[in-house]
Amino acid sequence: MVSQHIRLAACALLCVAAMACGDDDSAPPPADTGVPMDASFLDSISLDTSTADTFVSDTGSDAPPFTDTGTSDLCEEGVCDPTDVEACTEETSCVLTADGPACVELLAPGERGAPCDALNGCAAGLSCFLKRDGGECGRPCCATGSACEPGESCGGANMLVDGSTTTFGECLPPRPCNVLSSASCEPSEACYIVSSTGTTDCLFAGEADVGERCAMQNDCAGGLFCAGISDSMCVRICELGVEGSCPAMEGSCQAYAQSPPGTGLCTREASRM
Repeated sequence: MVSQHIRLAACALLCVAAMACGDDDSAPPPADTGVPMDASFLDSISLDTSTADTFVSDTGSDAPPFTDTGTSDLCEEGVCDPTDVEACTEETSCVLTADGPACVELLAPGERGAPCDALNGCAAGLSCFLKRDGGECGRPCCATGSACEPGESCGGANMLVDGSTTTFGECLPPRPCNVLSSASCEPSEACYIVSSTGTTDCLFAGEADVGERCAMQNDCAGGLFCAGISDSMCVRICELGVEGSCPAMEGSCQAYAQSPPGTGLCTREASRM
């Protein structure tokens, strides 16, 4: 009798399993939105930073992976190192100029955070960066941030007070911002997601549009996200629960582990690829 009950229970379990694995004929097939995209683009979700640390989402969802390398670590070469306070002679200091780092005579020894209106208007080891309200003395750096204080990162708008650009960034404290609006960032910057947990920061803004290739988060224009592992491309950051936040051709708004609260990424279902 016991063995018969066991056989009956096993049969019941097999029947339930078979029902669970069956196809749902009532479900309509997904519509094709017509956006060309490689299905491998939605394989996983990860963050590959400039230090090669990789983070993987535990959401279990198909979502675009992304790469964030921040400010370039290929800083332009010059006759001196602007992060070294003793790089030049006693009469000159190494500062960033439109032509790269150069040893020049200081106009004024402005301290870090002080206003400046000339490239050589800051103390040794500092350069005059352009901010929303004018020039400000700041500490130059490359992507590794080796010249920065603990807790700081290498970022900024990569703009000097004379309006020229530089491949050097500036050592800055964290500057959380709204990825749906870059109003709190400096001119030429935009707000980007910079970690797998949704940390945001202002970075020099790129120009790549939705669907265009990218290698760093800020290769994309503001409001976009560099997604992918080898063939990364820009996708739109969207507001959850807001109709029309994602254009019809870009899928629906889905939240992921790295999405700041209230936001997601416009994502097409893998079955529609």
